[in-house]
Amino acid sequence: MHRQRVKGSLGLAEKETKDYEAYIEARVLELGTKAGRKELEQQWKVLRRGWYVGGESFAERLKEGLQNAAQGRQRESHSGPAKLAHDQTAAERDLQRALQALKMDKESLEALPKASPEKVVLAWWLRENTTVTLRWVSARLGMGHYTRVTQAISRMSRRPGRKLEKLKRQLAPLETNQLRLL
Repeated sequence: MHRQRVKGSLGLAEKETKDYEAYIEARVLELGTKAGRKELEQQWKVLRRGWYVGGESFAERLKEGLQNAAQGRQRESHSGPAKLAHDQTAAERDLQRALQALKMDKESLEALPKASPEKVVLAWWLRENTTVTLRWVSARLGMGHYTRVTQAISRMSRRPGRKLEKLKRQLAPLETNQLRLL
């Protein structure tokens, strides 16, 4: 941690230790009140999910830990408007990257049948790499009822076949370039 950055963000010089102590004491007292806790909760609400500080090895350990912690839990149980907006924005960005990897665009995706191999692989990949809901994936890919996404995931986990495996390999390089926090 860089002390000069922390103190500088408060308008203090690096050597102003007493002023920093006073600031911390005031914050502690402020957080002792209900209004203070509520204000802090609002300030940190947006930053709680999706951020980490550390190198690539730390990011990988964090990702593994989060995957283990979330295993068996329904993704729809995670909530909050800020998280929802973030997840959908990130998933949209990831979908665009996946379409590029498959050499497709929005129009060609829309022209495909609901259960096409490309949509099956994209649905599976989005659910593996994002926290958006089944309904979001289904609506965004034009798959009809959201249970088609569940069927796609099931199909990919059983015996996907050559066509699906080929499409899956085209998306594999994208997985190493991202970290999705639940």
